[in-house]
Amino acid sequence: MGRLLVGFMCFGGGFWLGSYRVVPLWAIGLLIFLAAGLLGVVEWLEQREGHDDDAG
Repeated sequence: MGRLLVGFMCFGGGFWLGSYRVVPLWAIGLLIFLAAGLLGVVEWLEQREGHDDDAG
């Protein structure tokens, strides 16, 4: 539930910034791409860490 709330807040913030032309659309897209990549890396590291605990 927390991730969903954070996702909505980030989407709303990006939409608000884009609508007032504070940040260009390509920069918002780049930030979304980087955030998705970092989230994938974090999930992968957490999953790997969990498997190491089970094996030991």
